[in-house]
Amino acid sequence: MQTLTQNEMMGTICEALLDSVESMINAGDLRLALDTLFDGLLAVRDSLDRDDWLALGRYLRTAHPLRHVIFQDPMTQRAFFKPRGYAGDAVMMDYLYGIHHSEAAERDATDIGLELYHYIQSRPAGQSVRFRREHIAGLIDELCGQTADATVLAIAAGHLREAELSIALAAGAPARFVALDADPESLGEVSANYAALGVETVLGSVRQILARKVKLGSFDFVYAAGLYDYLNDAVAQTLTARMFEMTNPGGQVLVPNFTPSVQDRAYMEAYMDWDLVYRDEYDMTKLMERIPAEQIESYEIYTDPTNSVVYLLIRKAR
Repeated sequence: MQTLTQNEMMGTICEALLDSVESMINAGDLRLALDTLFDGLLAVRDSLDRDDWLALGRYLRTAHPLRHVIFQDPMTQRAFFKPRGYAGDAVMMDYLYGIHHSEAAERDATDIGLELYHYIQSRPAGQSVRFRREHIAGLIDELCGQTADATVLAIAAGHLREAELSIALAAGAPARFVALDADPESLGEVSANYAALGVETVLGSVRQILARKVKLGSFDFVYAAGLYDYLNDAVAQTLTARMFEMTNPGGQVLVPNFTPSVQDRAYMEAYMDWDLVYRDEYDMTKLMERIPAEQIESYEIYTDPTNSVVYLLIRKAR
């Protein structure tokens, strides 16, 4: 009797999973089908080595018939085609927030695509992105309530949608608010929406920050909302040190990062071709290795309510 290898067994299980999902969709139970797909893909992912998982992902998004249903979702489709060069662009964040660019995506979607879209918005990864936006806006408001003439720098700012949730920014409280990004389209969106609130835009890259070629002065709060998910450890450590250099004494640096426990990672990798650098609490402590210890007054590491994103908040000694 022939014994199946682990990979052959997982391939069989995956085909059975996809057949089951298709049957549920044909029966009209899309939510159950998607719950089954997300959970099943995660189990398969955790049972395969990386090369085999990547190969399976390529098959799912380019060859298996289920992709014709999945790619009706505007969010999955945009992540896969990457019109701005990477999956999690600023428009994608609008999709997850359900604002601005989301309106056109919803209007143009098929019925099943719209249902898929709303389902993915409701998943833990989507919840964590919305929490991150709210959390950053809250930290900005807290800073402005405690510090006169507070200054803020957002690195890889995207569309800076947290600006819409900040009470302090609406009231003109920050003395200076700078949004830096390497994408001119994103900065154009920021200028169009938030220049009237006093937000400055600066075209600049991570590479320029690492090389200290960006001269913006110093700030009371420096953060990079969705950047670290794409950075290897060496770059992430150096960038954290540079952000710390740009922070005033008594000021704070905030670094969020998706965790390895995010429940949606298998779907994101398989169908969206969206690979992230995941970090846990211990990994976040390593981001401070290039900062002189005596310059750190304190730091906190904490996760969001879904345990999808971990935060490092560093306070600079006075």
